[in-house]
Amino acid sequence: MDKQNVKILLVDDNDVTREVLRVILRSEGYNVVGEATDGGTGLDMAIKLRPHVIMLDVVMPKVSGKDILPRLRELVPDACVLMVTASKDQETISEVVKTGIHGYILKPFNAQKIIDTVAAVVAKINK
Repeated sequence: MDKQNVKILLVDDNDVTREVLRVILRSEGYNVVGEATDGGTGLDMAIKLRPHVIMLDVVMPKVSGKDILPRLRELVPDACVLMVTASKDQETISEVVKTGIHGYILKPFNAQKIIDTVAAVVAKINK
């Protein structure tokens, strides 16, 4: 699948984080189809947009990424979920890994980490 055909949804309450992710991904040719600031909106958008990749913050106000993860796996099972988090708490990371995420990115991140991680997930989609 060509990069421009890969639909990516960003779900993060931090405006700067979403902007940086959007700029990095679009500069690589990916199609960022939507952005949400909380888990509830992110879940609704995922159901509507059917993205290939969802970049999901773990901790957000209202509804967290951790809370919507099981629903995402159930309602949008073909989407690859990458957790984006500042949390280095091993218990939290272990918990989200058990729910079937496809990877995680620790904040602060650099552009190359984003590019490499997304490319690895997209390569799995193409198989």
